[in-house]
Amino acid sequence: MQDRDRTVSEPGFDDLDALFGAARARPAVPSDALMARVMADALDLQPAPRVLAAPPPAPPGLWRGVIDFFGGFGALAGMGSAAAAGLFLGFVQPTGVADLSAALIGGQIDSLSLMPSVDDLITEVTP
Repeated sequence: MQDRDRTVSEPGFDDLDALFGAARARPAVPSDALMARVMADALDLQPAPRVLAAPPPAPPGLWRGVIDFFGGFGALAGMGSAAAAGLFLGFVQPTGVADLSAALIGGQIDSLSLMPSVDDLITEVTP
């Protein structure tokens, strides 16, 4: 299609211009009966909501009691992580922890590094 400026009225277009002008003058508003039928069809096509059944309760047992005692899986995972960290620090005994414990007990220390590197965690302390 071409966009062109019509300054001169072409034959046969006067009727179309009048028709389009009349259509623009009166906006198309659907009737209430049509809207009611459309809404009824839309409601008929919507799926019915499903009612989900609650999951069955877990059978009581030793592990369920332990999990409930600690307050759920999240709290139990935190307790397990803290226990693993405690075992790691107790077994490896980094030099920073050994120096700090000696300072707290009352022993004399030469230096204390509060920002240890990874090597300090892995080194072995000789008694």
